[in-house]
Amino acid sequence: MSSVYVFAVLIISVGALVYMVSKLKFHAVLALYLATLLLALLVGTPIEKIPGMINTGFGNTCKSVALVIFLGSLLGIILNKTGAIVKMTDCLVKWFGKKKVLWAIGTSCCILGIPVFPDTVSLLVIPLCTNLAKKTGISMMAFASVIQISITTSSLVPPTPGPVAAAAALGLPLGVAIPWGIIVAIPGLIATVIYASTLKDRQIPLNEAFLENAEDGGNSTADVSMSFAKAITPVLLPVVLIVLQTVSKVVVPKSYFAKLMTFIGDPLSALFIGCFAAVFMQARGWMHNLDIRDKWINAAVIDCAGPVFITALGGSLAAFIKSAGAAKILAESIVAAHVPGIFVPMLIGFMIRTATGSNTLGVATAAALCEPMLDILGVSKLAAFLAMCSGAVAFSHANSSGFWLTCSLSKMNFNQGFRAIGGSTAVSGIACSVFTLILYFAGII
Repeated sequence: MSSVYVFAVLIISVGALVYMVSKLKFHAVLALYLATLLLALLVGTPIEKIPGMINTGFGNTCKSVALVIFLGSLLGIILNKTGAIVKMTDCLVKWFGKKKVLWAIGTSCCILGIPVFPDTVSLLVIPLCTNLAKKTGISMMAFASVIQISITTSSLVPPTPGPVAAAAALGLPLGVAIPWGIIVAIPGLIATVIYASTLKDRQIPLNEAFLENAEDGGNSTADVSMSFAKAITPVLLPVVLIVLQTVSKVVVPKSYFAKLMTFIGDPLSALFIGCFAAVFMQARGWMHNLDIRDKWINAAVIDCAGPVFITALGGSLAAFIKSAGAAKILAESIVAAHVPGIFVPMLIGFMIRTATGSNTLGVATAAALCEPMLDILGVSKLAAFLAMCSGAVAFSHANSSGFWLTCSLSKMNFNQGFRAIGGSTAVSGIACSVFTLILYFAGII
């Protein structure tokens, strides 16, 4: 196959994926499956081998990410149901004070974006922000803008599906992906809060439905007296354990501690410990509560099903790219054009995210396309991971469900939403991408 044909095939396949999701409104799972079939046929895969290769790519990816995504989803549900999210946000607002309330909300949403899906963060935090907007006089546009920082950590830091998929596809340990993802997310947080501050005087009507009931007082498991330490420990504990596993392998590789951390610091074990800690520390009467022991887990299974299938089908797409040698041809063409390899995963993540409205799909697709190219592009796994995840932060607009969710809850029209949500995600994505490029060209990653 010539490089021109390879370019054409990838453009057609990715273009078909984008068109099906953004224009025809196909579910991303169906769109990915059809795009994979199209790519398989265009690269000349024998038709009798296509089903087997789809299953193999799907299964190989699924076994690496499915349980991690499920446990991450379950942790987010527990934090929601127990009131820990409200507690974290409330404490941070008190500590930062009214004058720096945007920093408090931004920091809270940055933390919440690690185990909780961005749309869920918006659902949980917007009622609180509506009341804060009334008390402080800061525009709801500014609060809606700063809430979007959850998309940044959701795109960069496992265990949310996008970065989990990318790390699995690239063979990057989560113990490496998590701390570096957090580091690169920090410039995004700073840039988002600064941008949101420019909107604080642009007043809009508040959502009256939230002004009388900012917190979920009907939740029988919520503990209003919970301390901040109890609220945040289940979020930080898995991160610490996973990082310790990686550190122990380097510092004391043959010790008993390293062997122990290989087990409890594995992402599955660490996230399970985090979930158990959340239930044990936060949920009242959990031993006798059927909702906790059954319904919460059912909800997590349902929530994670879509992301798991999207991620696994990304593995199927990658299988055909590898088998046809398309990635090698494409990478060699990019190198011959003297384009720095770091821009490839970044631009792919950005284009898929912008076109489809899904940061998960942007990261997962970029990982599937770029993993076979890395050796030729001369880009490390870590650099590629941070590049594609940073690119997929930007930007939310009319084709994103989260865009309309935040607009409707915040009582913003399209123009106001585009400025608040689109602007903040664009600024955050640029900040994270620039910082990634600085780290890359400085030889750090």
